[in-house]
Amino acid sequence: MKAVVLAAGKGERLGTSLPKPLVRLLGRALVDRAIDALRKAGIKEIIVVYSDPRVREHLNGRVRLVHNEDVEREGGYSLLKGAEAAGGEPFVLVMADHIFDHVMVAKLLESKPETTTLCVDYSLKGRDLEEATKVQVDGEGWITDLGKELSSYNALDTGVFYCTPEVLQAARRFEGSFTVTDVMKHLAGRRRLRAFDATGYMWWDVDTREELRRAEEMLLRSLIKPVDGFVSRYINRRISLRISRRLVDTPVTPNAISIFSFLLGALAGGLFAYGYAALGGIMAQVSSIIDGCDGEIARLRGVASPYGAFLDSTLDRYADMLILLGIIATNPEELWLVGGLAMLGSYSISYTGSRAELFGLTFLNLTENLMKRDVRLFLIFLAGVANQLFGVLLLLAVLCNLVVLNRFIQFPKLVEGAKN
Repeated sequence: MKAVVLAAGKGERLGTSLPKPLVRLLGRALVDRAIDALRKAGIKEIIVVYSDPRVREHLNGRVRLVHNEDVEREGGYSLLKGAEAAGGEPFVLVMADHIFDHVMVAKLLESKPETTTLCVDYSLKGRDLEEATKVQVDGEGWITDLGKELSSYNALDTGVFYCTPEVLQAARRFEGSFTVTDVMKHLAGRRRLRAFDATGYMWWDVDTREELRRAEEMLLRSLIKPVDGFVSRYINRRISLRISRRLVDTPVTPNAISIFSFLLGALAGGLFAYGYAALGGIMAQVSSIIDGCDGEIARLRGVASPYGAFLDSTLDRYADMLILLGIIATNPEELWLVGGLAMLGSYSISYTGSRAELFGLTFLNLTENLMKRDVRLFLIFLAGVANQLFGVLLLLAVLCNLVVLNRFIQFPKLVEGAKN
């Protein structure tokens, strides 16, 4: 499957001297985000239609480039150039100034469309309806009309299309300047444009500075993972996302953040060991917050890697053990047993989780959220401030090992469910 990215926009409404495709959004150019999403969806051959030589220089050697020598003919002419470059074969069409979830593209392709298809969003909430391209879809899933000035509509254009050779034929009918919408309206009028329900998938059209700001907010919210624990979701992410937003355009690497988070955890252990329980607890929580930034920045920059995940996970285990050892060191004779059990339980939660992942299994139920790392470190933070170190070790020793025991019970059921 091929993909065509329309990247000939000037970006005048964004108030920048850069061409629109090179405008940066949280550390990356808009066109890079579009290309990355297409590749994640499994598309290998990508054609970018550009007009500004700076876009060519930015992308040279990474994609197939097609020059739009007459940008005044608007986006429709870019579509024509891209469709011709696709050689009369079907292709996915996206816009460089649209942010979209790669899963949307993957699901569109999985549906095996037989005619030209537009991904539409039936949810109108939170959108700038004056700027959005509206779509009218009939009861059989055919698009009957689309355009920014529609008065009657029930969906919005996400800017992601599956194009058949009919698109090339339709584009060749136009002379002078014309838009992508003009081409698609022609197909809709002939009942040759279908709708694919993409409601719920992330997408955003970036045309103005305000929309760029809202796209930033949307991307940051998308970094909150379904598997996040209670503390991470409602406390840590509120802080870490703000930090990541500041760091994403700096030279700081995700691996450097992983190491820094580990050092903060080690410092927390040292503070506990030398009797500074409150400071130790605060530092443990700061380490937990910073620990979220490495993954956030890696995903924002599109540089997430197996090594980065491996490094982060390993350093987290070392930090956890050093913090617990520091607490035990405050009173070894009294805390060695309960502290040792807390260490065993804490480590076993991580170990059993990683072992299950080798089989493609994930432990997911209410008890799993009880002792995630963010929760464990938050309890240590509270205990350090309140100077209740024996109590937190006892709590961790009991609850962590109960979670591991519950996993032993769950595992056969997960294996059986995976087989079915």
